[in-house]
Amino acid sequence: MKDYTALPQEEKDALVKAAGQLGYETETAYGNCAQSTLYALYKTFPDCGITEDLIKGCFGLAGGCGCGLQGTCGALNGAACAISVFRGRPSSDFGVTGYGVVHEMIREVIDQFTDRYGSVLCKDVLTATMGAPYDWKTEEGAKGYEEHNGTHHCSTAVRFCTETIAQMIVDGRLKYE
Repeated sequence: MKDYTALPQEEKDALVKAAGQLGYETETAYGNCAQSTLYALYKTFPDCGITEDLIKGCFGLAGGCGCGLQGTCGALNGAACAISVFRGRPSSDFGVTGYGVVHEMIREVIDQFTDRYGSVLCKDVLTATMGAPYDWKTEEGAKGYEEHNGTHHCSTAVRFCTETIAQMIVDGRLKYE
Protein backbone atom coordinates (compact mmCIF):
# COMPACT_ATOMS: atom_id res chain seq x y z
CA MET A 1 0.00 0.00 0.00
CA LYS A 2 1.17 3.48 -0.80
CA ASP A 3 2.61 5.39 2.15
CA TYR A 4 0.01 8.12 2.45
CA THR A 5 1.84 9.59 5.44
CA ALA A 6 4.60 10.76 3.08
CA LEU A 7 2.24 13.08 1.20
CA PRO A 8 2.23 16.81 1.87
CA GLN A 9 -0.50 17.87 4.32
CA GLU A 10 -2.48 19.59 1.56
CA GLU A 11 -2.69 16.31 -0.38
CA LYS A 12 -3.69 14.39 2.73
CA ASP A 13 -6.43 16.91 3.46
CA ALA A 14 -7.59 16.74 -0.16
CA LEU A 15 -7.79 12.92 -0.02
CA VAL A 16 -9.82 13.00 3.19
CA LYS A 17 -12.19 15.58 1.73
CA ALA A 18 -12.47 13.70 -1.58
CA ALA A 19 -13.28 10.44 0.20
CA GLY A 20 -15.95 12.14 2.28
CA GLN A 21 -17.47 13.85 -0.73
CA LEU A 22 -17.56 10.64 -2.75
CA GLY A 23 -19.24 8.87 0.17
CA TYR A 24 -21.81 11.65 0.38
CA GLU A 25 -22.45 11.57 -3.37
CA THR A 26 -22.69 7.77 -3.52
CA GLU A 27 -25.20 7.61 -0.66
CA THR A 28 -27.19 10.45 -2.22
CA ALA A 29 -27.32 8.81 -5.65
CA TYR A 30 -27.63 5.12 -4.79
CA GLY A 31 -28.39 4.72 -1.08
CA ASN A 32 -26.94 2.09 1.25
CA CYS A 33 -24.83 3.85 3.85
CA ALA A 34 -22.57 0.86 4.56
CA GLN A 35 -21.72 0.33 0.90
CA SER A 36 -21.31 4.06 0.27
CA THR A 37 -18.75 4.37 3.06
CA LEU A 38 -16.70 1.44 1.83
CA TYR A 39 -17.05 2.37 -1.85
CA ALA A 40 -15.68 5.87 -1.25
CA LEU A 41 -12.67 4.45 0.59
CA TYR A 42 -12.19 1.82 -2.15
CA LYS A 43 -12.14 4.45 -4.89
CA THR A 44 -10.04 7.01 -2.98
CA PHE A 45 -7.51 4.48 -1.68
CA PRO A 46 -7.58 1.72 -4.33
CA ASP A 47 -4.72 -0.16 -2.71
CA CYS A 48 -6.28 -0.32 0.77
CA GLY A 49 -7.59 -3.89 0.60
CA ILE A 50 -11.29 -3.10 0.34
CA THR A 51 -12.74 -5.31 -2.38
CA GLU A 52 -15.88 -5.46 -4.48
CA ASP A 53 -16.83 -8.60 -2.53
CA LEU A 54 -16.64 -6.71 0.77
CA ILE A 55 -18.74 -3.88 -0.66
CA LYS A 56 -21.27 -6.44 -1.89
CA GLY A 57 -21.14 -8.37 1.38
CA CYS A 58 -21.96 -5.35 3.53
CA PHE A 59 -25.14 -4.55 1.59
CA GLY A 60 -27.37 -5.91 4.36
CA LEU A 61 -25.75 -3.77 7.06
CA ALA A 62 -27.41 -0.57 5.83
CA GLY A 63 -30.12 1.26 7.72
CA GLY A 64 -29.45 -0.37 11.06
CA CYS A 65 -29.06 -3.84 9.49
CA GLY A 66 -31.54 -4.90 6.85
CA CYS A 67 -32.89 -1.33 6.76
CA GLY A 68 -34.77 -2.22 9.93
CA LEU A 69 -33.58 0.99 11.68
CA GLN A 70 -33.04 -0.97 14.93
CA GLY A 71 -29.28 -1.58 14.76
CA THR A 72 -26.08 0.35 14.31
CA CYS A 73 -25.98 3.02 11.59
CA GLY A 74 -24.77 1.42 8.36
CA ALA A 75 -22.18 4.14 7.79
CA LEU A 76 -20.63 3.22 11.13
CA ASN A 77 -20.83 -0.48 10.22
CA GLY A 78 -18.95 0.36 7.01
CA ALA A 79 -16.28 2.19 9.02
CA ALA A 80 -15.88 -0.82 11.34
CA CYS A 81 -15.54 -3.10 8.31
CA ALA A 82 -12.84 -0.81 6.87
CA ILE A 83 -10.84 -0.84 10.10
CA SER A 84 -11.15 -4.61 10.20
CA VAL A 85 -9.81 -4.93 6.64
CA PHE A 86 -6.68 -3.15 7.79
CA ARG A 87 -6.21 -4.54 11.27
CA GLY A 88 -8.69 -7.40 11.78
CA ARG A 89 -7.97 -11.01 12.62
CA PRO A 90 -7.65 -13.42 9.69
CA SER A 91 -9.05 -16.93 10.04
CA SER A 92 -5.49 -18.25 10.11
CA ASP A 93 -5.14 -16.46 13.47
CA PHE A 94 -8.27 -17.83 15.13
CA GLY A 95 -7.25 -18.54 18.70
CA VAL A 96 -4.52 -15.88 18.59
CA THR A 97 -4.86 -12.89 20.89
CA GLY A 98 -3.53 -9.41 20.30
CA TYR A 99 -6.23 -7.97 18.09
CA GLY A 100 -7.73 -5.75 20.79
CA VAL A 101 -6.40 -2.67 19.01
CA VAL A 102 -9.04 -3.23 16.31
CA HIS A 103 -11.84 -2.96 18.84
CA GLU A 104 -10.15 0.07 20.42
CA MET A 105 -10.00 1.85 17.06
CA ILE A 106 -13.62 1.02 16.29
CA ARG A 107 -14.69 2.26 19.73
CA GLU A 108 -12.79 5.48 19.05
CA VAL A 109 -14.85 6.00 15.89
CA ILE A 110 -18.00 5.04 17.83
CA ASP A 111 -17.18 7.67 20.46
CA GLN A 112 -16.69 10.35 17.80
CA PHE A 113 -19.90 9.30 16.07
CA THR A 114 -21.83 9.32 19.35
CA ASP A 115 -20.47 12.78 20.21
CA ARG A 116 -21.85 14.01 16.90
CA TYR A 117 -25.14 12.08 16.64
CA GLY A 118 -25.94 11.15 20.24
CA SER A 119 -26.17 7.41 19.52
CA VAL A 120 -24.97 4.73 17.15
CA LEU A 121 -28.46 3.36 16.44
CA CYS A 122 -29.90 4.20 13.04
CA LYS A 123 -33.30 5.19 14.45
CA ASP A 124 -31.67 7.51 17.00
CA VAL A 125 -29.46 9.14 14.35
CA LEU A 126 -32.54 9.73 12.19
CA THR A 127 -34.40 11.16 15.17
CA ALA A 128 -31.49 13.45 16.08
CA THR A 129 -31.14 14.78 12.54
CA MET A 130 -34.78 14.78 11.36
CA GLY A 131 -36.91 14.68 14.49
CA ALA A 132 -38.21 11.16 13.92
CA PRO A 133 -36.98 7.82 12.55
CA TYR A 134 -38.86 7.92 9.24
CA ASP A 135 -39.03 4.42 7.80
CA TRP A 136 -38.53 5.01 4.07
CA LYS A 137 -39.90 1.52 3.33
CA THR A 138 -43.45 2.64 4.11
CA GLU A 139 -45.46 5.19 2.15
CA GLU A 140 -45.90 7.45 5.18
CA GLY A 141 -42.27 7.04 6.27
CA ALA A 142 -40.93 7.69 2.78
CA LYS A 143 -42.93 10.92 2.67
CA GLY A 144 -41.54 12.05 6.05
CA TYR A 145 -38.02 11.03 5.08
CA GLU A 146 -38.26 13.05 1.88
CA GLU A 147 -39.90 16.07 3.57
CA HIS A 148 -37.12 16.17 6.16
CA ASN A 149 -34.31 15.77 3.61
CA GLY A 150 -33.43 12.32 4.93
CA THR A 151 -31.06 11.44 2.12
CA HIS A 152 -28.92 14.45 2.98
CA HIS A 153 -28.77 13.45 6.65
CA CYS A 154 -27.80 9.85 5.88
CA SER A 155 -25.25 11.07 3.33
CA THR A 156 -23.77 13.38 5.95
CA ALA A 157 -23.28 10.42 8.33
CA VAL A 158 -21.55 8.57 5.48
CA ARG A 159 -19.30 11.57 4.88
CA PHE A 160 -18.42 11.72 8.58
CA CYS A 161 -17.51 8.02 8.78
CA THR A 162 -15.63 8.03 5.49
CA GLU A 163 -13.59 11.08 6.44
CA THR A 164 -12.81 9.59 9.85
CA ILE A 165 -11.37 6.42 8.28
CA ALA A 166 -9.61 8.37 5.52
CA GLN A 167 -7.92 10.49 8.19
CA MET A 168 -6.71 7.33 9.92
CA ILE A 169 -5.24 6.18 6.60
CA VAL A 170 -3.37 9.40 5.80
CA ASP A 171 -2.15 9.61 9.40
CA GLY A 172 -0.69 6.10 9.08
CA ARG A 173 -2.91 4.55 11.74
CA LEU A 174 -4.39 2.20 9.14
CA LYS A 175 -2.02 0.46 6.73
CA TYR A 176 -2.90 -2.47 4.51
CA GLU A 177 -0.18 -5.07 4.26
